[in-house]
Amino acid sequence: MKMSNLKILLAGLLCLVYSCSGNDDTSTGLVVTIEDQFVNLPSNVSVFFRVEDGAGNGVAGLSESDFTIYENGAKISEFEATRKIQPNEQVFDYHITLLLDLSGSVLGGESLSGLKTAAKSFIDEVVPSEGAVNAQAVKMEIWWFDGSENIKQLQGTSTNRTTLKAAIDNISAQMSSDNSTNLYGAVIQGIGVASQKLSQTRQLDEIASSAVVIFTDGTDQANRNTKGQALEAVKKADRDMSIYTIGLGQEIDEPTLKSIGKTSFVSAVNIGELLDKFKEIGDLINGKANSYYLLEYCSPKRNGSNQLTIEANKGALKGSSNTFFDASDFNGSCSLE
Repeated sequence: MKMSNLKILLAGLLCLVYSCSGNDDTSTGLVVTIEDQFVNLPSNVSVFFRVEDGAGNGVAGLSESDFTIYENGAKISEFEATRKIQPNEQVFDYHITLLLDLSGSVLGGESLSGLKTAAKSFIDEVVPSEGAVNAQAVKMEIWWFDGSENIKQLQGTSTNRTTLKAAIDNISAQMSSDNSTNLYGAVIQGIGVASQKLSQTRQLDEIASSAVVIFTDGTDQANRNTKGQALEAVKKADRDMSIYTIGLGQEIDEPTLKSIGKTSFVSAVNIGELLDKFKEIGDLINGKANSYYLLEYCSPKRNGSNQLTIEANKGALKGSSNTFFDASDFNGSCSLE
C-alpha cells in the first residue's frame, strides 16, 4: 500500500494515528489489532487491521458481514456510510523465509527425499497460485545451512510456486560435505534476513509482516554461536515477525526448538510424519497471512475528533478495537474507488 507525499501530509494533518489497544478494547474470543490508519479528504477513512483468536492464531476468511463499524459508540449502517472491507489481497507484503538444515545427517541419509516432498507441499500450501487475488502479497525465499559459518541462499524471493519447488528439487547430496550443524548461527542469520526484508518493504511505505520457518533434524554442533545468542535474536525479533520451528527425529532438543519457535514448534518422529508437520505449520502461516483486513469507508462525521470501533464476529466469538480520527473539513463528496 503506497501513499503519495500529499497523502502522507494529509495523514499527518488530519489523522491522529494511534489506536487505543488498552481497556477500551473488548474481546470474547477474538482480538482485533489496528496496524495503521489513514484519513484523507473529502471524508475517507482507511484502517488496516488484523484479527486473531485468543491463542494468537490468525483468523482468515471473514467477510464484510462479519464486521460491525461504530462511530462514537453508535453503529453506522451502509446507508449512512459507503464502506468496503477486504482481505489482505494486495494491501500488504507477507514474506516467508524458509531455512532448511542440509547438514550431513539429512543429505547423506534417507530423509532427503521426504524433506523435498514435504517442503514442496509446504510451498503449495502457503504461496498463492498464479492469478490468485493475493498472488503478489505472499513471497518466499529459501536458505539452507550446515556447519558452515554462513547460511546459503537456495532461492531468492519469489511469488512463483514452480520456481520455488524447482529449487527444492535441485537439492542434492553433493551440496555439502560439512556434517556439522550451525543451528544457532542459522537462527540468528535467518532472523536477520527476514528483518532486512521487513525494513526494505517499510521503506516503500508498504505494510509488511513476515514468517521464519526453520527445519532441523538435530542440535547445534558447530558451536559458532551460543544458545543464548540465538534466543536473544528471537527475543529482539520484530513484533510483526512470526518464527516457527520443525524438528525431525530423536536427536533434536525439543525445549530449545520450542524456545526458538516462539510462534509454534512441531516435531516429527520419523520422515513419514514430516509432510503433516509441514502442513500444520503451513496452515498456521496461511491463517496469519490472511488475517489482515482493510476497512475503507466514507465517514458521515463532519467535524471534531471521533472514535471509530471495529467489531469482528465469527460465530459466538467476538472482539473489537478502537481508534480515533479527526473529521475537520470533511464534506459529503466522498467516494470509494
